Amino acid sequence: MPLAPPPLGLTPNFEHPASNTWHVQVTAAVCIPLIVLFSSLRLYTQQHLYPSRTIADYTFMLAAVWTIVYISILLVLLDKGLFGRHIWDLKMEDLTNTPFLLVLILEAIYGPFVWVIKVSLFFLYRQIFHPKQYLHYLVWAGISVTGLFYWSTLIAAVALCAPRGDETYIMAFATARCGDTKGLAVVTGAFNVLSDLYLLVIPIPPIIALQLPRRRKIGLLVVFATGILAFNASALGLHYRIQVNRTLDDTWKVMPLYLAIIIEMTAGMAVLCMPAMAALFKRYSPVVTAHFSRSNNSSHDTEQETFYEMTKPRNVVNPTNARDCQAQNSKKRAHMATSSSDSAFELRPHTSDSATLAEKLDRPSISP
Repeated sequence: MPLAPPPLGLTPNFEHPASNTWHVQVTAAVCIPLIVLFSSLRLYTQQHLYPSRTIADYTFMLAAVWTIVYISILLVLLDKGLFGRHIWDLKMEDLTNTPFLLVLILEAIYGPFVWVIKVSLFFLYRQIFHPKQYLHYLVWAGISVTGLFYWSTLIAAVALCAPRGDETYIMAFATARCGDTKGLAVVTGAFNVLSDLYLLVIPIPPIIALQLPRRRKIGLLVVFATGILAFNASALGLHYRIQVNRTLDDTWKVMPLYLAIIIEMTAGMAVLCMPAMAALFKRYSPVVTAHFSRSNNSSHDTEQETFYEMTKPRNVVNPTNARDCQAQNSKKRAHMATSSSDSAFELRPHTSDSATLAEKLDRPSISP
């Protein structure tokens, strides 16, 4: 006997049932390498270009590991063969405790894992726009509210669906109390949309207020606009959560939701890596490097500073850049001393355009 009667006109297929797990498996096979690639590029940028470390960097590394762990557990669940099939194509003897244990783990860890990704974004905003006091309050408010909500989902999932007494995981998931997690999933989806919208909006005013050319402001807005991908994935996840809440065919309808979750997490990791990828593009792109070469014009030094440099702490000076500036200033002083025929003039250090930019960004200028 099937676990549930099929719709009118359909018959159960126990031998060769239809499955929609391949959508999720293909998406995971694409997204995991992307996460590894994005994370490697960011780590390379931090190690070789701007070797300082902040709390945003550590939360990012934790988020990258946890995201890969979540997707890996999901792939193990799909390999068990229970989810991804219509419920009327399943028999009671097909049910085992392991798939339901994995589902409980995924439901419990989803909230904290997503929270770590959002915390990384919040700390990135705090690091970039730290002189803005009002944004400092917005960041800590976001961290606190999202933390309370997402960690409470872990408690709720364990309290509602974990076995009690002599219950097995199969029996626990069949109870009415565990069925209430469907409503909790819809609330979580709505909160995801609101929190992603919050993260998308709060950096816009400080970026507009930056004393930068309009072209560079647009470039910075484009970097943060990648958060639209995460917002759209959250909205898609809310849509599928509502569908799962309205159906009895959970084992089939949950697959699009898992797909949206993978895309949501991957998009969040991509947003965290965009500043580093912009820095690498500026540094290694032949076309851009030729266009913004320092040999063309000294004013290009200000253009050469990438957005990722602005994300570094203001009291940290890149030692490589410091040595370059000192070498350039030494050459300039030697040239001025040789070419000057009037010994009455006092030789003064030359202040470059990059030092002017550092003062505007409230960063320490490099003295020769």
